[in-house]
Amino acid sequence: MRLPRRSFLRKAAVAALGFTIIPRHVLGRGFVPPSETLNHVIVGCGGISAMHSEPRMTGKNRIIGICDVDAQRMQAKLERIKTAGGGTPMLAGDFREVIALPDADVVHVCTPPHWHGVIAAMAARRGKAVWCEKPLTRTIGEGIALSRVVQQTGVPFRVNTWFRLNRTNYYGVGPAREIKRVVASGVLGGPLTVRLAPVGGIQWKVNLWTGKPDLKPEPVPAHLNWDMYCGPSPLIPYHPHRCHGSFRGYWNFDQGGLGDMGQHFLDPVQYFLGKDNESPVTVECDAPPQDAMACGVWKTVTMTYKDGTRIILESELAERNPESPFLQGPNGKLFAGMRCNRPELLAKAAEYPLPEYQEDDFDLCAREKRPFGYGVSEAFRSSTLVNLAALSVRLGRQLTFKSDSFVGDDQANQLASPALRGNWAL
Repeated sequence: MRLPRRSFLRKAAVAALGFTIIPRHVLGRGFVPPSETLNHVIVGCGGISAMHSEPRMTGKNRIIGICDVDAQRMQAKLERIKTAGGGTPMLAGDFREVIALPDADVVHVCTPPHWHGVIAAMAARRGKAVWCEKPLTRTIGEGIALSRVVQQTGVPFRVNTWFRLNRTNYYGVGPAREIKRVVASGVLGGPLTVRLAPVGGIQWKVNLWTGKPDLKPEPVPAHLNWDMYCGPSPLIPYHPHRCHGSFRGYWNFDQGGLGDMGQHFLDPVQYFLGKDNESPVTVECDAPPQDAMACGVWKTVTMTYKDGTRIILESELAERNPESPFLQGPNGKLFAGMRCNRPELLAKAAEYPLPEYQEDDFDLCAREKRPFGYGVSEAFRSSTLVNLAALSVRLGRQLTFKSDSFVGDDQANQLASPALRGNWAL
């Protein structure tokens, strides 16, 4: 019997509804619908990328694309993802291919720092949430440009450092929020001096991350795209010590131990001091002359703010004083373990409220498209601390910094904002 058209459409609609609404348990335990899946792409497959990829291979997360200029490293990452049951992501030697994937929600920038600005800015312009490795950028100029892009696009953004967040213990000194409360209470007086010396977990690794001057060029391995590795930085002759695990020792790509650990150590200090919206006005160092290409060692760096607040960095080569406090003001001193030479000051500080909670789940922020606990503006300021220290060491002199540029120092300004190679831009 032939059905009237209206009856047919009604029965077809009911049948279609029956096919589209299926109880989750019918699909099997652990099934996550696509609407609840967060899709990630990993740019850079070196050691640090494991911190980004390992927790996101299954469940409500999926890695849909990976990229590296070294085909061997990329293949090793692929095998790790497949072994973990994470499927088979797209492979690319050019990051632009993976960040262009329409289903990508989060772009993880796990490259050396000279690539951070370009990749993060391009991802942000495509509307992707960005999880960028530290330091934010290799130069101050790139940091300014990247901050502008992220603020204009409004995408969720974070740098991979977390020591300012909530209950995190800052390298044995104490919980971040409690240190912040001590400073904000004013019990130590001011101006304050913070000293980051090799005690507890603070190690600047100046000997580990020094480069080697006058290296003789070697043939580029077939599995490595060296031109793309150098990317927006000048193209220099290949040598295995200039890339992968030892790239931090070369100014083209990073800033030695300062680039490696600086934002971990300095971002929380900036937060403690309430300096998220300003930079020091002077920076000076005690360091031997530096090679033009290879990062060298240094002893101390001192950065001073307009109000007299100081941050002193002491490397493993500086004279040791185990009794030097972490934080010192006119009224007292704070040491590791939240020990104070005047305990009554800590009791007084405890009468003040703790700072507000900061959102520390970036995957949640990416899902809900809302800001992370600290954003690109704070990250830019703490990355600038790293850049300032590195420039003073590199040039071997005191620098005066105002309105995000150096006063009366063309060479410092050129190094702080060099032209990018070729057609690369932020």
